[in-house]
Amino acid sequence: MAPIIFFSFLLALPAPDSPASDLPWHELAIHISAESGVSSDTATLCRVRIENHGMRTWSGRRLVFEAEALEGGQVVERARGRFGLTLGARETLETIIGFNGRFRDFRVRLLPKESLETSTARRGSRSKGSKGRKRRSR
Repeated sequence: MAPIIFFSFLLALPAPDSPASDLPWHELAIHISAESGVSSDTATLCRVRIENHGMRTWSGRRLVFEAEALEGGQVVERARGRFGLTLGARETLETIIGFNGRFRDFRVRLLPKESLETSTARRGSRSKGSKGRKRRSR
């Protein structure tokens, strides 16, 4: 009976390669707020801030988020982004994102990095060989 209980606990743990174990949600806090110093009739800029409450250091490129602009509690626009630099222990990083339209309510959440790579692949990308190259004249 004891081995069955032990194996059920092992199965309940996230796999080491899973996105849930890749980002310890309990150590990272992400917030979004409208950028008050900027005004526009057609766009809203927001500051997205992430705080590391843990002791681990993170590459900002691995910290992918999805922000949503809300009207009446309904999502009207989404924007995805990531941070740059490095998020050290007990440090914060910030970035700015934009929405088309005027909004006051927002929410944001962290995503596994693979979700951003998947959405980029769907939009299509230029192959490395398709970049224009200048030819030397002889």
